[in-house]
Amino acid sequence: MAKQDFSDLIGKAKETQIKSPIQKIVPIKEKKAETIFSLYIPTEKLKALKIMSAEKNISLKELINSAIDDKYFT
Repeated sequence: MAKQDFSDLIGKAKETQIKSPIQKIVPIKEKKAETIFSLYIPTEKLKALKIMSAEKNISLKELINSAIDDKYFT
């Protein structure tokens, strides 16, 4: 009886089709030389910066970096 159960199971396994997973290929982005830097900022200013970045459809990181560039490196 046990042999019959296994042969039924093997038959079912052979009938099922195995779908191969499709691998998504994502290009590697160029790595920039960056350093993590952390600071304290007043809560209200952070909220305002987040709103500005959302309105301009850019990340908060991009907004702050562009402000630093405009103020100190131009």
